[in-house]
Amino acid sequence: MKTALVTGSARRLGREIALRLAQEGYFTFVHYRGSRTEAAATLRALEMRGGKGALVQGDVGNPVDIKSMVAAIRRTTGRLDVLVNNVGVYKPGSLLRYSAEDFETTLRVNLSGCFRLIQSTLTLFPSSGGSIVNIGYAGVESMTGTTHNTAYLISKTGLLILTRSLAQALGSKKIRVNMVSPGILSNSVELPRSPKEWIPLGYTGSVGDVADAVLFLTGKNARYITGVNLDVSGGYNSGLRSLETGGPSARKK
Repeated sequence: MKTALVTGSARRLGREIALRLAQEGYFTFVHYRGSRTEAAATLRALEMRGGKGALVQGDVGNPVDIKSMVAAIRRTTGRLDVLVNNVGVYKPGSLLRYSAEDFETTLRVNLSGCFRLIQSTLTLFPSSGGSIVNIGYAGVESMTGTTHNTAYLISKTGLLILTRSLAQALGSKKIRVNMVSPGILSNSVELPRSPKEWIPLGYTGSVGDVADAVLFLTGKNARYITGVNLDVSGGYNSGLRSLETGGPSARKK
């Protein structure tokens, strides 16, 4: 049975992606770190819709936990066809007031943790290949310098480079690696007073909009697509400008 793992899928965007993959017939692992009650609710929801899945717990920033997560998947299904790296740390703040601990935690979970998880799950992918989708941030391709939420932006810029590098490295294994970068969503941490000031389409997106992009990239219609970043932002891609002027900067997961 084809299998998917969505990190940070107890709620919000991760939950929506997990539910949608289960509807597509994937045995879906609902991952959580501490939100067991919400993760269990997500699992019940996908089962009520006719899907199948299981819970898997762990801190993506902890190599020991990653090893345990991979072992649980191997025992349960013995394979992995889709990996969605959705989990992420978002700690807003000014650069000079940012603690070294928060800076390191953000990079450890958002970037290093993604790399470790991908590296650790490679043996689970079948010879026919599979799909990996990393969740980024709208405007990541044009990032320069900023004094606001610097660690988060560094982690997402690094994840874009990692995505493209892994697409090259894993092409021979038929594993496609892409990124989906959400813009301002209805559940964003910070919302603009008027979406029209920030978004050309004039309204905030939904988790369903982002899940649509993820499902496309994991599906057969994207079988010849790898190494790309797909902005799902309604045209919003001036991320650094908004961060510097106190505008919206990230969505909750």
